[in-house]
Amino acid sequence: MHRLFVIMLLALSGLTMAQEHQVKIKLVETSDVHGAFFPYDFISRKEVKGSLASLSTYLNRERTVYGDNLILMDNGDLLQGQPSIYYYNYIDTLSTHLAARITNYLKYNLCNVGNHDVEAGVKVLKRLSQQCQFPILGANIIDTATGQPAFPPYVVFERQGVKIAVLGLITPAIPSWLPEELWRGWRFDDMEQTARHWVKEIQKKEKPHVIVGIFHSGVADTSVEDDFVENASRAVAKRVAGFDAIFCGHDHTPHVEKVTNRYGQSVWLINPGSSARKVGVVEMDFTFASNKLRNRYFSAYLASLDKEEPDSNYLAAFQSVVDTVNAYVNRPIGTLTKTISSRDAYFGSNPFVDFVHSIQLAISGADISLSAPL
Repeated sequence: MHRLFVIMLLALSGLTMAQEHQVKIKLVETSDVHGAFFPYDFISRKEVKGSLASLSTYLNRERTVYGDNLILMDNGDLLQGQPSIYYYNYIDTLSTHLAARITNYLKYNLCNVGNHDVEAGVKVLKRLSQQCQFPILGANIIDTATGQPAFPPYVVFERQGVKIAVLGLITPAIPSWLPEELWRGWRFDDMEQTARHWVKEIQKKEKPHVIVGIFHSGVADTSVEDDFVENASRAVAKRVAGFDAIFCGHDHTPHVEKVTNRYGQSVWLINPGSSARKVGVVEMDFTFASNKLRNRYFSAYLASLDKEEPDSNYLAAFQSVVDTVNAYVNRPIGTLTKTISSRDAYFGSNPFVDFVHSIQLAISGADISLSAPL
């Protein structure tokens, strides 16, 4: 009888173990790439470390482990920083935008809007959103005609029974920096108020296992400029219940931190910095038993791309772009007969700044030109 009881216990134990299963999911974030699509700076004409070419190598390796359970996100400021971006923003406006081609190639799952993306203008940003094969988020970018978000506020991913909701926000300080013609028809709402509203909506409608923020806003600086809080990521993490992790950006400062909010919940804050030198990573382990979540564990860190070799297939796929942009930036536009410098501009009239004035007056037709020595 005792032996039969032991056998039954072992059988039941085996059944329980069979019902348990683990799910591993990896979230990867780039932010403030600023045109670092290639291991080459078109301005300085020098090779650089990192870039999305190195990210491609990293992704090829990690996807062999995680497959579709690797979720790739960009946190904005794709549309400014290198001549390659300028060329497809304003010169070649008929082709698929380079930022869309590259992010589609790398199989991004979502993007968030950054302030320098708005700087490119509504037309360019809408073109990008139409050409990307994934959603571009912006919960606090409000269409003033409808009162609704101009971009999807959040997206939900389901991987092996795990539901992950990702909410996108942007720093609302844009009206302090950019002329209205670049964002006319939009307004930028407070991040904390918007986050509080949408977390409740997400919890009610989606019932996710995880809520993640992707905020184009820095961590530390909570100073107020013209009634806008520029960098509010930590404030939202501490004051709004429900977030498990918040991916940050905007301030170009690599950062990993776990904070405890006022409700006793732990929230990871991750910022990969800029120029695709690092990526922000959150690894999530879930244990299910009888189809119910029993346990979960999160870890966060930054992974360097500097030592990753650029992916040769990626480079080959976009070699024609490099050739086109090089031809554009290297074309002669004028001749200087002697060396000029801006060094003496701090003390009076200066040939270099006079040169800038003459160009600004000629192109704009203005009567007065202003220029800063820097």
